[in-house]
Amino acid sequence: MPSIPDPLKPYRLYVAMFLLNIAVVIGVIYLLRREEPRPVVITQPPTRPATTTANKTTKQISVTLSGAVKETGTLVLPGDARLADALQKAGVKPEADLSKLNLTLALKDGDKIVVPSHTASVPTANPLANATPGSPQPTKTLTAPAATAKINLNTATLEQLDSLPGIGPALAQRILDYRNEKGGFKSVEELKEVRGIGDTLYSDIKDLVVVE
Repeated sequence: MPSIPDPLKPYRLYVAMFLLNIAVVIGVIYLLRREEPRPVVITQPPTRPATTTANKTTKQISVTLSGAVKETGTLVLPGDARLADALQKAGVKPEADLSKLNLTLALKDGDKIVVPSHTASVPTANPLANATPGSPQPTKTLTAPAATAKINLNTATLEQLDSLPGIGPALAQRILDYRNEKGGFKSVEELKEVRGIGDTLYSDIKDLVVVE
């Protein structure tokens, strides 16, 4: 049976090339319109500096309290503690006389603090109170008060200074250290330069000491 001639056979090659060109154009357009991938940027979180407070070792000091406090003995306090902090931790008795203390005094390791008490005045007994009416009155002997010798700041011992009101062993030692450092006191008012002696304490002891 004779084959039927294909009228498009001479054009098949052209049609194939045409379709190939279309495919190439479509591929190029696709590649051009394709969004290029964005680069991945890895950002390291900022390094937070280590807290200095956490790594810092707080210096501590030991001080000894005695006198009109509820808890006497050695206390461990922060290095920047003041006298008020020590009294708050130890507790103060009702009879404590804080007016003679410098509560803002910065403490140092080894300090010894003596908290003074209010001195209770003892009433003088009246010798006539129990006298029987009509009985002879007892003879009253008048004795002149003994003169109290003032303490010489340039020759006083630790015990003599400790006997002054509001001056404990620690403060007495500071007075001696100041005297040795300065080569002696030039005036009583120089006591104010000793650490721990404020205006109130100075006014209490200025008439009991002398510089010679």
